[in-house]
Order: sequence, then structure tokens, then C-alpha cells
Amino acid sequence: MEINKIVKFGEKFGDVTVILNNNRTSNVGYSNGKVSKSSHGETSSLHVRISKGKKFGYATTKEMLKWKEAVLTAAKIMKLSRKLDFDVPIATKQPLPRVEGTFYRDVGRMPSRKLFDYGKQLVEKVDGNFSIPKAEVSNSYEEIVFGNSNNILLKEKATFFSSSIEVSNSKLNFYNYHTAHKAYNTRVIGKKASDMLKLKLNPKSVGSFKGDVLLDYFAVADLIETVVIPALSADSVQSKRSLLAGKIGQKIFSDKLTIYDNGIMKGGLSSSLFDGEGTPKSRTLLVKNGVLKNYLYDKYSAKKDGAESTGNSNGIDKLPNIAPTNFLVKSGDFSEEELHSEVRKGVYVREIFGTHLINSVTGDCSVGAENVFFMKNGKFVYPVKQAMISFNLFDALKNVEIIGKKLMQESSVKAPSMIFKNVQVIG
Repeated sequence: MEINKIVKFGEKFGDVTVILNNNRTSNVGYSNGKVSKSSHGETSSLHVRISKGKKFGYATTKEMLKWKEAVLTAAKIMKLSRKLDFDVPIATKQPLPRVEGTFYRDVGRMPSRKLFDYGKQLVEKVDGNFSIPKAEVSNSYEEIVFGNSNNILLKEKATFFSSSIEVSNSKLNFYNYHTAHKAYNTRVIGKKASDMLKLKLNPKSVGSFKGDVLLDYFAVADLIETVVIPALSADSVQSKRSLLAGKIGQKIFSDKLTIYDNGIMKGGLSSSLFDGEGTPKSRTLLVKNGVLKNYLYDKYSAKKDGAESTGNSNGIDKLPNIAPTNFLVKSGDFSEEELHSEVRKGVYVREIFGTHLINSVTGDCSVGAENVFFMKNGKFVYPVKQAMISFNLFDALKNVEIIGKKLMQESSVKAPSMIFKNVQVIG
């Protein structure tokens, strides 16, 4: 499809921005340890924004032959839309960054037999006493083409490889997964699920107390996505929905915490050349040794503040539309063994649930904890049946001192494990 042709057609109505997404995905699914499905599909979607002055309209279609209808719909919506506070900006030509580790040809063109091999490896290391209700491996190839009225034409491609598995003994289960741009050893994912389920057998009630909470990456990432990222979004700041509004240059967290948004990180799951508006992605320092340095911007929110976009537009369907790329919390000094040794009396929490109940403005958290183990004097004592943890995340991040060395990324967040002190644990 000729993006320039679409742009030229739409320019009679105003400024035009067009994005074409092409996706090719294959997956193999398992149920009870046996192949239950295999599929391959290709999809395309076209996204069009027409803007003029302080108004814009957006339309999308999955039928490529109907691109004219999409342009006309966007133009019609623009005419009917309310005026914004500022003119709608569109990207201008800028040098693109160099991004590595996001495309692997062997993943993009992986034959089905190879995908089946990875699926077999995923399930083969699971303990024979456990069942496998579901498991899946998949690979995908994605291509994005971007064009606009400022004669920008950008193209990018990326690959993704993922696996997931649920292991059960009828009463308990454990779910594990991993996504990367390149293929990896899926046996590790299945074995980890099996090993963790063994540790969960014979859980006990823990009671209620205040103590140490060792949060694994997964729990840290959920909390950051729910509370910290929105608080650092310029949209939240400008609309007074962030406790961090007006605090640039002030200390907001522990001096142990340094945070970046790095859209060009090697191998990052959200790394790419440009964002949803065609702005080059970049590395943005947000917090340095606890001091607030910047917010996340798209072009419209940046215009409000007289700032520059940080390359954090999530697309052209709304304004503002801000999202993180690879939200990186810098690692600390503690190995896994050293993290454990710092827990006098408390719990290890791998995952949390109920994040929808968190007050994302104040940071007050009362969430369920999953895959929890009671710890004493650095040792895992027993698995916990049910538990909740209650604390304020902003206060916890002001006081956190113990941060792990190892970084993980399974979402937009790349972060280490952390220990929060004096947290209310509810059994």
C-alpha cells in the first residue's frame, strides 16, 4: 500500500498522519500436555488522523481497499469535533536513533515444525506429578509504516517470541511466561513453573503483622505501571491528577532510585525508531538519585508546557496519548541471596492482583498477594495460603534502601526486586 498516496488524498482536508500496521503471527497451544491448537494468521490495520488548527479526527480500518473511506471518515469527525486548547502538532523530519536487538530473521520466518519443537521443550521438563492445563508458544513479525504531510515516510520491523505455561496439581497452580524479540530456551520456562509449584505445596495461613515485604520483579512492575508511570505522565501532571505536579528538581524518592524511560534500549520490548506520532524515540532521565528531572511527553502535552516531546506518544487516535516505552528502574547492589538475607520477618511476593483497587493518585495500595512465602531470618519457611499487603507506594519508594542487582522485563517496565520495610501483611 502506498502511504504517500493516502497522505496526498487526505491533504485536501488538512494535515494528514497515516500509520499502517502489518502483523504475522503463528502459535501452538497445548492442553493437558498435548497439542490442542495450531494457527497462523496475518492482519493489517490502517490508522488515519486528519487535523486542522485545533481540531482533529481519527479513523481506522482493517480493509485496506477502503482507505479512502477511512480518510473521509477522519475528515468528517474532524469537522464535528470540539476545539482543543492548542493547534494539533504533527511530526517534522528528524534524525532517527539506532536501535538494536528488536528484529531476528529466524523468528520472523520460523517454520511451523520449529515452533512445535519449542512447544515440546516447554512442556517436557514439567514434573510428571503435575498436569499442564494450558501452554503456548508463538512467534510474530510486525511491520509499521508511518507517513505524514511533512513528507515523512518511516518504516520499521520487529519480531517477538513468547511462551507461557500453567502447571497444576488440581488444588494449586503456577503460571510462568516470557517474551523476547529473539528465540530462547523454552525448557527454562516450563521447569521454572514446575519448580515453583513444588515450593507452593502444603501452604499455611500466615496471620497478620507488620514486616518486610520482598517484592519480585512482577509485583514491582505492576505497582509501577499502576501508580508511578501515570504520575510521571505530563497529561496527569497538567490535569492535576499527579502528586508529582510542580516537583521538578525536588527529591521525591529514595536516593537509591534512578529511573529512565528508554525507547532505544537494546533488545527492549518497547524499543523502536519512532513513537506513534513519528517522533524519534529517545532515552529520558525521569528521576536521578530520587530527584525528579522530567515528565513523559507526546507532542501535544509538550506544546502545553513549551517542552519537547520525549517520544512517548502511544498513537494518533487521541490527544494527549502518552505511554511509557521501556520504563527502566536502575538496578541496586543486592544479589538474590543478599536480598533474602535482609528479610528478618516478612513475606516474599512474586505477583499481586487487584491493582484496579489502588488509588493511582495517592499511591495507597491494598492488594492481594499471589505466590507468597513466609520468610524469617533470610529463609523461606512455608508457602502462604492467602495474603494481602497494605502500604503507600510513594512513601515506600521514599524509604526503599534494598534493591536487587538483577533486572527483568516482561512488559513496559524493566525493574529489579525490592524490599519494603514495615508493611502491613494481612493473612
